[in-house]
Amino acid sequence: MNIPTLACELPDAVQEELVEQLFPMPDLPQACIGLETSLARRLAEAKARLDRLEHQVDSRDLSALATARVEFALASRALADELIARGLHALDKGD
Repeated sequence: MNIPTLACELPDAVQEELVEQLFPMPDLPQACIGLETSLARRLAEAKARLDRLEHQVDSRDLSALATARVEFALASRALADELIARGLHALDKGD
């Protein structure tokens, strides 16, 4: 599966008007501070592997792709379980 890419060029006048802006870090709920780094690493590695396998259209290994999808789902679930255990699901949404 070929995924088309889209690129656009900004006119020079617009590029000169662009200003690099620093945005303040959003307030993180206490539940997110000090998360288990192994869970975050597992999720990031699973996502990177899944992306790599999904983009290999010429030599796609469907078994490896299915395994990568399962690992990504399990890693996502493990991180979500950790967040729930820390009470993130019960925080006020501020609506």
